[in-house]
Amino acid sequence: MKKSIFLIIGFIIIYSLFITQIKITIKEYSEIIVAAVFLFAFFSGFFIVRQGDRYSRILEIISTTDGAFSFLYRISGLIPRIQDEVREIIREHYRKIEESNNWAYHVLNPSVTITRLTRIFGKVSEQEASSPQVSAAYTNIWGALQELQNLRKRTIVFYNQKLLPFQWMLIYILGGLLIFSLNFIPGTSILVSILKIIFGVAVFLAVILLKQLDELAIFGKDFAKNTAYDIFRILDEKDVEEIQKISQR
Repeated sequence: MKKSIFLIIGFIIIYSLFITQIKITIKEYSEIIVAAVFLFAFFSGFFIVRQGDRYSRILEIISTTDGAFSFLYRISGLIPRIQDEVREIIREHYRKIEESNNWAYHVLNPSVTITRLTRIFGKVSEQEASSPQVSAAYTNIWGALQELQNLRKRTIVFYNQKLLPFQWMLIYILGGLLIFSLNFIPGTSILVSILKIIFGVAVFLAVILLKQLDELAIFGKDFAKNTAYDIFRILDEKDVEEIQKISQR
C-alpha cells in the first residue's frame, strides 16, 4: 500500500511538471485522444472485469475452504479420540498462513494437510463409525475432504491466471500514449492544466488498480492474518466460551 502511495505521489509531481512546463501543439490532437481513450478504456476495462471476477472467485474459494476446515474440526468432536489431532493439523495449516502473512502459502508451497486429515479420519474404527451420529456424518466428512482437494486445485488455477507480459505491454503503451496526448489539448489557464493532471492521474490509478487486482494485493496486508485468526477462534472454542459467559450473566 505504501509503495502504491509513493508511486501515485511521484506520478502526480512528475506529470504536473510535464503539463505545466512542456507545451506541445498538434492540430489534429482530437483524433489521437479519441483513439487513445477508446483503446485504453476497452482493453483496461476488459482486463479489470476479468481480474475482478478472478478476485471474487478466489474470495469465494477461501471462504468455502475456511468453512470446510471448520466443519471438519467440529464434526471431529463426535469422535473425541481424534479431535485433538485434527485441531493440531488445522492449527499448523493456518499458523503457516499467519506467520507468512500470505493466504496463498499452501498454494505456493507443498501441503500435506489434506493427506494428514484423510489418514486421521481413516483411523476411525468400525465400532466408532457405527454409532448413529458418526454414521450420519461420515459421508459428509469424506465429502468435505474431497471438496478441500478440489478447492485447492481451483485456487491454483485462478491464482495463476495473471495477465501475460504482452497484455501488460499493451496496457502500458496505451496508458502512456493517453497520458502523453492529454498535453496536446490547447490552453494555458490553470483550470485546463488541473483538468489535464486529474485525467492523467485517473488513467494512472486505473493501471494501479489493475496491477493490484492482478497481484491480488487488493486483499490488504492483514487479510491472511484475519483469516487465520477466525479459524483460531474456532479451534480455541472462543465462541463457546463467550456464549457461556453471556448465559451465566
